[in-house]
Amino acid sequence: MFIDFLGVMLVNLTAGLALLAHYLYINPEPGARRSWAAGFFAAGLLGFVTAFVMVITWPLPGSYNLVFGEPALFLSTAFLAAAVTLAFQWEPLIPALYGVFGGIMAIVIGLRIWDLGLTKAPLLAGLGYVLVGLGGVLTAPALQWRKIRWLTVVTAVILGIAALIWAVTGYEAVWGHILDFAKYLPATMHK
Repeated sequence: MFIDFLGVMLVNLTAGLALLAHYLYINPEPGARRSWAAGFFAAGLLGFVTAFVMVITWPLPGSYNLVFGEPALFLSTAFLAAAVTLAFQWEPLIPALYGVFGGIMAIVIGLRIWDLGLTKAPLLAGLGYVLVGLGGVLTAPALQWRKIRWLTVVTAVILGIAALIWAVTGYEAVWGHILDFAKYLPATMHK
């Protein structure tokens, strides 16, 4: 039996996307942005640690490590950069520009999930990735032109829908993994 922590990774992704969607929707003034740093730091740190371990150890079968680990590592790095940027009251556009490339990566992964029929629900997972990617690509323009309200709201809605998709997927993974590991014994407990 393989051990993975995909459930917590997906719930963390949900939290990070919801936080970003809320940030874009609220569109805080420069003086009010610092308080957002802790949330982005939390999502970035948990995501970075779990994704880094996944990329290094490959706990999932086949290409699932690439599909879930690598984009999580990229996004988590962007969240950490956003946390630093907001904590120091710098312009958040720079981490968003970095995130554009992760957004493109997410769109490619979403399309490839559909193409290969990966995961138990390839349509939902693929849609989740495509929406995350689209949201990631649109975040930079939404921040650059933050006074164009419809652009920030549309980006926030896209990220919010992506967060809902990953919430369903993540909590479903947590639910299923509890059953999968109900009778699991680590090697140290075998007689």
